[in-house]
Amino acid sequence: MRRLVLFVSENADLYMLLAHILNREGFRTALVSEDEVLERAAAGDVTALILDSAEGSDLVLRVCAAIKASERTSQIPTVAIVPSGDERHYLALLKAGIDENFVRPISPARLLAYLDSLNPFDTSDHHPTDEAQETKVTIGPLRVEARRRLVSHGDNEVQFGPIEFNILSRLLHAPGRVCSRSELIEAAWPGGRYVQPRTVDVHVGRLRRALERLTGRTLIRTIRSTGYAIELDNAAGWSMLR
Repeated sequence: MRRLVLFVSENADLYMLLAHILNREGFRTALVSEDEVLERAAAGDVTALILDSAEGSDLVLRVCAAIKASERTSQIPTVAIVPSGDERHYLALLKAGIDENFVRPISPARLLAYLDSLNPFDTSDHHPTDEAQETKVTIGPLRVEARRRLVSHGDNEVQFGPIEFNILSRLLHAPGRVCSRSELIEAAWPGGRYVQPRTVDVHVGRLRRALERLTGRTLIRTIRSTGYAIELDNAAGWSMLR
């Protein structure tokens, strides 16, 4: 089955343009309203949700908050298409839980690269339940399932969005070592993107809080003016995810 991308937008021309491009590249697309987006997102296997914020930031913030607040949909990557030059709007979306922002005029090639990075397995050729697809390792107190971006501790688990999981993966490659923001940008975002340092800080903050809720410990520490590091009791086994 082709991967499904949901759109929330009042701009029919933008939707038709992006839908044409995505459909040609093997995606399915659907335009949904604010009233139906939560039910539609929870009903099936959705690759991503694209929110057009040019028509009103309040709507996008409400939709993003609803998606991230539901256990059934919180793991769905959310993408905002934002107007250029509005820093406050951009940061408000990040704090609301948006996983990625694309500034107008949007580059279809970059959007496609991001969507492709969300699921490296082609569902037409692979089966998610195949044993070969399941990469599960234990790193210190954490159990990590890379394919599902799932991290477990004891009887609890959390599924991360792609940016947070990529940041976590980079930190776990060398626990205790300080990773600069530029290293985290290179690891977590598609190539060729300009990512502000503040954006990295917001995503790391979300990752840190999620790990604290999961483990009851503060695992990620900030090294002022340098970057971030993760502290674990035992880091053996992470190389299996490479």
